[in-house]
Amino acid sequence: MLLLLACAPGVLPASSGAVDAATDTADTAAPDTADSADSSPNDSAADSADSGDTADSGDTADTARPEPTTGPCAAYAAAVAMGDVDDPALDELSGLAVSRQNPGILWTHEDSGGAAELYALDFTGATVATIHVDGVENHDWEDIAIGPCSAGWCLVVGEIGTANYEHALLVVEEPLLTGAMEFTLTPDVEPFTFPGDPEDAEGLALFPDGTPLVVSKRDDATAGLYTLPAGASGLVWQADIATGAPGESLTAMATAADLSTDGATLLVRTYLHLYSVDVADLTAPGTPDSLAFAIELQGEAVAWDPNQGGFWQVGEGTGRTLYYTGCAAE
Repeated sequence: MLLLLACAPGVLPASSGAVDAATDTADTAAPDTADSADSSPNDSAADSADSGDTADSGDTADTARPEPTTGPCAAYAAAVAMGDVDDPALDELSGLAVSRQNPGILWTHEDSGGAAELYALDFTGATVATIHVDGVENHDWEDIAIGPCSAGWCLVVGEIGTANYEHALLVVEEPLLTGAMEFTLTPDVEPFTFPGDPEDAEGLALFPDGTPLVVSKRDDATAGLYTLPAGASGLVWQADIATGAPGESLTAMATAADLSTDGATLLVRTYLHLYSVDVADLTAPGTPDSLAFAIELQGEAVAWDPNQGGFWQVGEGTGRTLYYTGCAAE
């Protein structure tokens, strides 16, 4: 079943997945960004779990969609280490999205060749839930985004990392973590092509109306910005942006991206850089502004926090540290 981006603006379809399994998890508090330097890791969601409940696959559809409350920070504090990813099997994380309806939860996934699964981490790096994405393989999943859909919120995974396999977006309904720790969901799959020769890409974001933005990965210190219009199967090039100094190569390749809640600011990271880009006019983006962030070994994941204004990041490797950069105190 295809992702029908031709739906009304802001509406992605609900996934047809079924829920499997059942143990419990509970909400986790968001970090205190008023004083980021004093932030401490949040309690694990599993610590306050209430055993015996099971999740209902209709919970998401029956719940009013909470709206994000803030845009990017006006200025940022120093990055804070919130905790280490506790599952040693998660050693190649390559995408990050902040849950819209499960407080204190980040969604992530493995890179090429990993399991076709999505993982819910709490703000200390503990895994609290797993989605088994049925009927597909993880050829080269590179990023994850979240956007509104008829069911509430949907997670969109980018199978975008190599030209050796068909590029596609995989869409599943974001479940409410009210009880179940494991889910099996069947994705809607939307294949797409680049307008010219296929490009590798590692950045995926969604505009507020659900339009996908794909950020390509190049070795010339630039990245291409492409959108997938409603109902289309081909990307449309909008603009190129600088992602490093002229002549820079590997360290300037775009490895992750996310959009602010109003769709006006693009966050793009590379191995050595993090940029904020004004994309209010996507065909004429502003000059990328460099942001301070935690330098990681092979960092390929970043996400805005829609309720706090800061951003999250994590790198590849076993036991990598989950960092949060919050707003600077006024």
